[in-house]
Amino acid sequence: MSSAVSAPILFAYDGSESSAASFAAAGKVFGHDGRDAVVLTVWEPLSVEALRNVRFGVWIPLPLDVTEADESSETQAKQLATHGVHLATEAGFAARALWTADARDIAATIIEEAESLDVDLIVIGAHGLTRVGALFGGISSHILRHATRPVLVPSRHNAQPSNVTVQEAAAAR
Repeated sequence: MSSAVSAPILFAYDGSESSAASFAAAGKVFGHDGRDAVVLTVWEPLSVEALRNVRFGVWIPLPLDVTEADESSETQAKQLATHGVHLATEAGFAARALWTADARDIAATIIEEAESLDVDLIVIGAHGLTRVGALFGGISSHILRHATRPVLVPSRHNAQPSNVTVQEAAAAR
């Protein structure tokens, strides 16, 4: 038995069925061995969301004070990350929650956090792409192309969330 301590696994969790299923899939790969994990949920401040939409020609009027909206988004992200910890624990990981604001790009934020935490692996759900997502590339696709760490993207057709219904995942969002 090796005495080397391995770095944690980073689960990028957005509450979708696909990202919920990634916990169970990774648990199968790692044999439910209690490995350390971080469940990351990235939330977007209202100003960042508005700027992103302007790039696509959509104008969102912003209130003078976005503090309340951003606090609400951060609270939702915290709850979602906490829910992800529950799923990770069920899948056999010793997990902790982390939620962070996205300054410009969700995929880049996930990659930066993976580097900062010095993780061994990034686990992210395979999401169905919308027309816009297919044109510009989805988050999981961006991470696969740009991450310097190994990435696990379980097949959305084979992965089943561990004891989580679609309604439970949606309620956690």
